[in-house]
Amino acid sequence: MSANNLANARGWKAKAALSILTLSGITLGAAAIAGNRYTKQRQKLIEKVAPDLRSQILELPLDLLPSTALLRLLNKASDKDMPTKFDGEGAISNIKGVSPDDGHPFYARKFLPDTPEQGGDEGEPRPAMLWIHGGGHVGGIVNVYDSANARVANELDMVVIAPAYRKAPQHRFPADFDDCYAALRWMQDNAAELGIDPDRIAVCGDSAGGGLAAGIVQRAIDEGHPVAFQGLVYPMLDHRTELKVEAMDDAGGPHARGKFIWTEGLNNEAWKMYLGPDHLDAELPEYASPFYREDFTGMPPTWIGVGSLDLFFDESQEFAERLESAGIDVDFVVYEGAFHGFEHIVPEALTTKKRHADLIEAMRGVLVKTNPGTSG
Repeated sequence: MSANNLANARGWKAKAALSILTLSGITLGAAAIAGNRYTKQRQKLIEKVAPDLRSQILELPLDLLPSTALLRLLNKASDKDMPTKFDGEGAISNIKGVSPDDGHPFYARKFLPDTPEQGGDEGEPRPAMLWIHGGGHVGGIVNVYDSANARVANELDMVVIAPAYRKAPQHRFPADFDDCYAALRWMQDNAAELGIDPDRIAVCGDSAGGGLAAGIVQRAIDEGHPVAFQGLVYPMLDHRTELKVEAMDDAGGPHARGKFIWTEGLNNEAWKMYLGPDHLDAELPEYASPFYREDFTGMPPTWIGVGSLDLFFDESQEFAERLESAGIDVDFVVYEGAFHGFEHIVPEALTTKKRHADLIEAMRGVLVKTNPGTSG
């Protein structure tokens, strides 16, 4: 990662951290008012977290914080997501383009392998990945993922396109969806120029980016532009999660899912900002909540990874089961004791490294051509 990219990523993280620390005083004060009972309950929850993922950040009682206020701070910290300089050169560069379908513009980061030659072995086109970052549809910034995307590009000798996109509440659905879909269609239409194989494109993302990836794959199939693989990292798929969480609470008391980082309250408010306050009762546009897709015909091989303590565990598991029932090749991986966004909180943890490696190996098995003349 270049010095400028690293500085930008650190700048965003510093802004986000300052916002959280500012609010931490409020949450800690609220926790003090709640008393020792709350603290003991919190510690019991932390004991469920995998040892390598435990962090002091998990002690922050974010569930006592007004969710709307925290989301607006996240949104503000992400206001520099769109690239402003475009060079198109180098291993990592900023690019802009338009969809070949309707001229919809997009802005993105492009990652090339370190190898200087164009194309893979013997000059063949490379595979490619569209990576969509998370942030609850209201926040997040594309260059925070630079090191991970560069690793994928190098390990799989592929081209990675990571779009920036507009955020709610300023831009509700389908703004971010259209931005990212335009990037996919541009990749497919400009495959020869990019040196990629249009039949070996993966669409992947984490959290809200995972939900966007799932919806984009669905639209690509419907419009006759299917992709080869989808990789969903703890995806935000279902706008009705809050109703299911309420049912679980009613049935068995407090549960450990959704208590860290991305809480039930944050999720509920984020969906309202994204789809509108009446989204639970409204008839939603297609692809807005990809969990409710009924026809899985033509879906590509799918990898889904989620932590056992993640708010999105149940919807991820059910989505995987429905895909599998439809005859789709699905790899559903559970990270025991992992919470939502654990990679960003404990980046050097063994669980984090395993998650990255698992998705890379899943893509390798589908997208990377093997030489029949080699063994292993």
